[in-house]
Amino acid sequence: MKKENQNQKPTFLERIAFFNFEKYYTPGIRFLCHLSMWLLFTFLLQMNLFIDSGLKLENSIAFAGRSLVCNMTVFYLFFYVAVPNTLLKNRIGLAIVCFPLCFVLWIILNHYCLLFIGKHFKIESPYYKQGVESNLHASFWYLLSPRNLLVSLTPVFYTISPYFFTKIVFDIVRFNSRLVNLEKKRSRLEIEKLNLEKSLLTAQLNPHFLFNTLNNLYGHALHRDNRTPGMILKLADMMRYTLYESSAEDVPLKKELEYLTNYVILEKSRFQTNKQIILNVDDSQINDQYIAPLLTFPFVENAFKYGLKSRKVERFLKIDVSVNDGIFYFTCSNDKLNNIQYAEFGGIGHSNVKKRLALLYPGKHELTIEDRGNTFFVAMTINLE
Repeated sequence: MKKENQNQKPTFLERIAFFNFEKYYTPGIRFLCHLSMWLLFTFLLQMNLFIDSGLKLENSIAFAGRSLVCNMTVFYLFFYVAVPNTLLKNRIGLAIVCFPLCFVLWIILNHYCLLFIGKHFKIESPYYKQGVESNLHASFWYLLSPRNLLVSLTPVFYTISPYFFTKIVFDIVRFNSRLVNLEKKRSRLEIEKLNLEKSLLTAQLNPHFLFNTLNNLYGHALHRDNRTPGMILKLADMMRYTLYESSAEDVPLKKELEYLTNYVILEKSRFQTNKQIILNVDDSQINDQYIAPLLTFPFVENAFKYGLKSRKVERFLKIDVSVNDGIFYFTCSNDKLNNIQYAEFGGIGHSNVKKRLALLYPGKHELTIEDRGNTFFVAMTINLE
C-alpha cells in the first residue's frame, strides 16, 4: 500500500512547496524573473494606454516608462533597502515611517517624469494633456501638501500594488518552501539517527538472543529432537532478515510478521510448558501492505526478557496481531514482577519506537503502554494506507 502511495504524482501545490529555491533560484534566474515582471506589467500598461485611452504609440510608451521609473525606484528601495534594515532587524517604528516616505518619493518622481514628458512629447488626449499641464504649473511644495497627498493616495496604491503583490506572494512561497525543505531535512536526519539507534539495538539484542537460542538448539540436538532442523532454519531466516532486510525504510508486512513468529517460536522452545505463551496472527486481510521494520520487536523482546517470572499470578505472554481495513493492530501483554519499573522494562527500545512512529506515521498511529502492576500491556495501531 505504501509503495503505491509513493508512486502517485505530487500535486501542483506540493511541487511548489518542495521546490528547492535555494538551489535553483540563482542570481541569473532572479534577474530574469525581475526583468520579466517589469517587461510584462509595463507592456500591459502601455497597450492599455494605446488601445483603451487612445494615446499615440510614442505617448503611451512615455507614460508607461514614467510608471516603470517610479515603480522600480520605490520597489527596490523598499524591498532591498528599507525592509532588510528595518523589519528584518526588528525596527518596527522605522519600518512604519518608510511606508509614507516611499509614497512621497513616488509622487516626487512622478512629478519630474511628467515634466520631462510635457517638454518632449506632444500630448493630444485631453485628459492626459490636462494632467501634464497642471503638473507643469505645480510647485514642489504643492506636491507635499496634505490635499495633494490625500488625493494621490489611491492612484499610487493601485499603480504599485501589482508589483508589491507579486513580490510578497513570491517571498511567502519561497519562505514556505524553505521551511518545508528544512523540516524535511530535519526529519531525514531524525530518521537516520533513529535507524542508527535501531541498528545498534539490533546488534545488542541479537548476540544475546543468538547465544540463548544456540544453547537451546544444542540441548535439542543432544536429545535428537526432530524439531532441531526446523528451528535452525527459523534462526537462519531471522538472521537474514535482521542483516539484509530490516535496514530498509519499510518492508512487506508478511516478512515482518514471519520474523516475529519465528522469534516467538524459538523463544517459546526455551520455556517450560507451564508458561502460557500465545501468538495470534490474523492474516485474513494481510496482502501487500508495507510497514517500518522492527516496530513491534522491542515490546515482544522485553516481554520475554521481563515476563514469565511472576510467582503470584499466572505466567503468561499473549500477542495478538491483525489487519482490518488497512489498519495494523498489535497488542502484547505479559505478567511481570512488581519491582520492575517502566523505565527498566521499556528502556531505549520503547523510546526509539515512539520517535520512529512520530516521524514515520504522524497522525496515523496510536500507542498505549500501561504498567498494570502485575502485568504490562502494549497496544499499537498504525494506518498503513
